[in-house]
Amino acid sequence: KNGFELGPVNDFSNDKKKTTKASADASSRKRKAATATNNDFETTSDTGSRQDLQINMRQQVTLGDSRVDFEMTLTDPKSNASHRVIFEVKNVVCADYEAGTEPVKSGANHCVVVAQTTVSDGNNKEQYQRTALFPWAKSRSQMFEGQKVCSARALKHLKNLEHLLSKCDVTPVVLFVVNRSDCESIRACHEACPVFKEVLEEVVKKGVKALGVRVRWIGGECFFDGIVPVIV
Repeated sequence: KNGFELGPVNDFSNDKKKTTKASADASSRKRKAATATNNDFETTSDTGSRQDLQINMRQQVTLGDSRVDFEMTLTDPKSNASHRVIFEVKNVVCADYEAGTEPVKSGANHCVVVAQTTVSDGNNKEQYQRTALFPWAKSRSQMFEGQKVCSARALKHLKNLEHLLSKCDVTPVVLFVVNRSDCESIRACHEACPVFKEVLEEVVKKGVKALGVRVRWIGGECFFDGIVPVIV
């Protein structure tokens, strides 16, 4: 809320892929098309317009012993000051059910989690709003620091983001992308993996940012559908 919003990405690259002339030309065409579209988005600050912010986006960037999904570098050409934002992205497809509407579980991998009933004033129940859930797996078949978990990889990513807090020029972010339009929030699915919930709470408390966005699918195309809160 303080400072300026982000505008068009000036450069987008991928550390994981080797660049050939053909792919470079194709990437250049895509960037030009994206820039033409994004130029309608104006960057602003509390003190006025800022059109000179340089934004460099890279994907699959190697940091330490693993790759991060995205590295965004923000640079102010006037002062040459820069800051990096590191994103780990989690795809969220599962959600809870309102009590009484849940289906019969059809198999071990069928996510059926009933939302806890909350009461607002002792008599009236709060209106139910669907919450997206992450992670989900049919069993805790992996190990992380001596404990059974759904996804050791997802937990490693959280810990890697936590380690980046020691760098003064980095903001580490876990970004949950809710791949459905019927959810108003996202939370760790402690029913499937209590360890993930504990670790997420721990790293957020230390300074890792947890953000949630929702997307909507229309006619086979994906559209941004707003920001949703991450319940930690």
